[in-house]
Amino acid sequence: MAQVLKNRKVEDYSYFVEYQTQWSDNDQYGHLNNSVYNHLIDTIINKYLIEHASLNVKGESSTIGLVVESHAAFFRSLSFPSRILLAMKVVSIGRSSVRYEVGVFGPFREEESSSSLATSSGTTSRASQWKDHLSTQQVAMVGGFTHVFVDERTRKPVKELPSSLRIGLNAIYEENESSQKDTVTQSKL
Repeated sequence: MAQVLKNRKVEDYSYFVEYQTQWSDNDQYGHLNNSVYNHLIDTIINKYLIEHASLNVKGESSTIGLVVESHAAFFRSLSFPSRILLAMKVVSIGRSSVRYEVGVFGPFREEESSSSLATSSGTTSRASQWKDHLSTQQVAMVGGFTHVFVDERTRKPVKELPSSLRIGLNAIYEENESSQKDTVTQSKL
């Protein structure tokens, strides 16, 4: 399994977020602390859910997602100062659960960031643009987690994912990749 993850490429993903590493991300060994990767995984997943799957984080929803499993496989170090790319896809959708995968790529030079890859609207519109600049790199880390969506009050799994959530998740679901490859979303943190 580790060898499969180690071979992940940018084009294996459908949603992208740039991240500028920060001084506080480094640990005493001069590379990103393992806990930072967990933060990055949580951030890209929730950013996607809020912006594209109608996740309401203002306490106005009766359905919430609880992380029941997380994992990460590390293949090489990253450190501050670096611009890195977080890449995400949904790998399974169940009745009340969702499993996500996140790959971390980089560092990339400033001229390879979205400022040069952006279209006139300010976002990249094709996965091939990222691939052209980062495809020669080995992924630094592949991780993810599993959400179980539950009733906020009872903490019991929902009978079915809310339709707005399911629609948003299906847009980057691995089985749909062939139709989604050139309509990816990109943003900055």
